[in-house]
Amino acid sequence: MASPEVIDVSGLLEPISDDLPAGSDPREDRSPTSPYQTIKAERNAARAAERNSVHDGNTTEADDHWRKVLTTAPEILKSVGKDLEVASWYIEALVRRHGFQGLRDGFKLVHGLIEKYWDNLYPMPDEDGIETRVSSLSGLNGEGAEGVLIAPIRKVMITEGQSVGPYSFWEYQQALDVQKVADESTKSAKAAKLGFTLDEVEKAVSESSQEFFVNQRDDITQAIDAYKAAGQLLDEHCGVNDAPPIRNIIEVLEECCGAVNHIGKHKFPIEEVGAEEMTEDGAESSPDSTEGAAPAAVQRGPVQSREAAFKQLTEIAEFFRKTEPHSPVSYVLEKAVKWGNMPLNELIQELITDNNSLERFSELTGVKVEN
Repeated sequence: MASPEVIDVSGLLEPISDDLPAGSDPREDRSPTSPYQTIKAERNAARAAERNSVHDGNTTEADDHWRKVLTTAPEILKSVGKDLEVASWYIEALVRRHGFQGLRDGFKLVHGLIEKYWDNLYPMPDEDGIETRVSSLSGLNGEGAEGVLIAPIRKVMITEGQSVGPYSFWEYQQALDVQKVADESTKSAKAAKLGFTLDEVEKAVSESSQEFFVNQRDDITQAIDAYKAAGQLLDEHCGVNDAPPIRNIIEVLEECCGAVNHIGKHKFPIEEVGAEEMTEDGAESSPDSTEGAAPAAVQRGPVQSREAAFKQLTEIAEFFRKTEPHSPVSYVLEKAVKWGNMPLNELIQELITDNNSLERFSELTGVKVEN
């Protein structure tokens, strides 16, 4: 089960006209009151207001600007032109207003725009080539640093709020960090500064509905699937080297999903968490063994090939990424798989970064490596 759509994705993907299905470039109207200039100004004002709110805590101004982005974006996409930059700004507003539900619908919209209108989708490539066309999508994920969508995703609520809360994924992480502090006086001071404790987050979880957690989990999963599908289309159209990266967004969503699965493990219907699942030999599996995640398939018997071994390690890494997002296990396993698939000379270059040591290693072993 997942939440209903918060935007009319299919309606936004309808052709603008028979003659020009993708419409015209929204940037052609340069007047200050044009739809494109309006949404651009509102988005920039919203970002600036958010930066200011870090100091005063007042988000009213930013919320007002994002609401205008939410109303202007669909007007452009329906009546002016199919545009990736406008869709990207729309996603920024959707995640702030509708959380994972809005993110899922925004990613489905981008996938549909690419799938149906790529040849005429705005902005068109300029003298810099495809980079300009997809730069807004690159900005969502980030290149070499976190993109503009990462922090808002972390701030999506993962509990409901009644007597306490609600709390976001980022707040849950902060409470976990405080809980790990060994010195009690230091822990108390940090908790006081934070303003809430892990116990309060857990209380909010207990007061949250089953429907909330099931919807959150399924909305995140569908958002990941939609974003990966859009990324695959971009790889095909742009080439793998020029397509926008998607890894940062996928990783933070997987971390959010892992947190929802973990803290909400007692909220999911029993059949969904694999309670009393029968194994091949007829034994009952433990309902608590996966911390609320779906039961993992277990390979029986010895591993038959190198490829099978790496595949199993990758699957295990994915399991730990989703169920224990704060654990280093998944990252260590992924690095081991990466190293195992690298040619020796490339592996040595990654492990030995000092040029003198690299040259000495090459002299001693005869392995040729490039400085």
